[in-house]
Amino acid sequence: MSLTEFFRKPRPDALTWLQAHTQKKSTRFWFLFLISFSVVSHLLGRLVKGKWWMNDFDALICGADYMRRGLSPYAYEPACEGLKAAPYVYAPQIGEFLRPIIEVTGLTGARWLYAPFLIAALLVIAWYGLKRSFPNLPMHIRLLGYTIVSGSAVSCGNIAVICHAAAIGTALMIRRTRLPFLLVVLLSSIIKPVFLTYLIVLMCDARPLRSRLFWSAAGAAIGIGLYVWISRTAGPLYEVWQKTIYDITLIEQPGYTLLAWAEWVGLTIDHPATLIAFAVYFPIMALAGLLLCDLGKLSLDTRILIGLGMAQLINPRMMSYDMLFLPTMLAAVVMVARDYGERTFSQVSWTFLWIGVAGFFMAVLPIKDFKPADIMSPAFVALVLWVSLIVIRKNKDVIQQTLKNPKPFLGDILQGRL
Repeated sequence: MSLTEFFRKPRPDALTWLQAHTQKKSTRFWFLFLISFSVVSHLLGRLVKGKWWMNDFDALICGADYMRRGLSPYAYEPACEGLKAAPYVYAPQIGEFLRPIIEVTGLTGARWLYAPFLIAALLVIAWYGLKRSFPNLPMHIRLLGYTIVSGSAVSCGNIAVICHAAAIGTALMIRRTRLPFLLVVLLSSIIKPVFLTYLIVLMCDARPLRSRLFWSAAGAAIGIGLYVWISRTAGPLYEVWQKTIYDITLIEQPGYTLLAWAEWVGLTIDHPATLIAFAVYFPIMALAGLLLCDLGKLSLDTRILIGLGMAQLINPRMMSYDMLFLPTMLAAVVMVARDYGERTFSQVSWTFLWIGVAGFFMAVLPIKDFKPADIMSPAFVALVLWVSLIVIRKNKDVIQQTLKNPKPFLGDILQGRL
């Protein structure tokens, strides 16, 4: 058989291939072992070596303790008894809010108080990503991307994990009411303003587009207003707070999405090219998510899942703890391609499988100064855009007709029929 014949020979899609090759208990074990290796090996390593846990939460309470002592919480090398804290980067009001708690519990007591909430949040995220049933989302395909999830996302104890779990829990209520979800997003944005990206979930809802636009715009306006209010009431610590955000969160820890990509090409966060790139990237990704949901004719549960995942990808500073359930969303995007032909689904599903394989090898054989998410995050974005283009191409007649004569389309939006 020639090489040309070999590559042209029809092959099953990655899902069918995986299901066929994991029927035995032994092969299922090795499949799960490879998928979970990064997280399990990290957590076991911390236990065996006696390494510290929840250092990100230590940063939060250490900053509050500094404020209790009448000091600025923005120390680059914070020192609090019994803690191994990262630098405090939150608004001073957050530290003030926590100060009465640590006055009652002490620093160690605050850690013990927080731990059950953290564990519960991790269980909620794990349940949603791995256990919750979604239409047309087999377990084999949703597991593939979990090779890129880092064990440090679990062990760091970042408050974002609590916020993500709360967002998931209230997103499940969106079928009945959107208010709890919006409140969680707004409260989370006080801690981390990037949580406003979760408003994309409201755009992925199945309600009329007019209603979705109103709720998303109202949420954005309130969220921006809250940030302005927090900034104006930060007092004399405002300047040092902003400098710490710039130095720590934007320069030293730019994450794995747009800010990291800008750093790769030598651009700073405040460079005009970076700002222009975000102004282009954000609407393109948001539109891609919206088109996947609306043109893909997805169920509400899948739409919400895609919205929750898109919130992470459009976050310009996506961190490891923001990726805990992202692979399940990517699997849902891959499964959208199944409705557009066997060949298309085969190409997309095998690409997703090889992304998972690459993530595993990058975790096992680390490259200096690079983490798996550094390389995988652009691949995830490319995968989402690829499937979005497939959906657009298959619906090009409808799109062209709408662009040629937008009045009926706009009329349907205004009257709540679309």
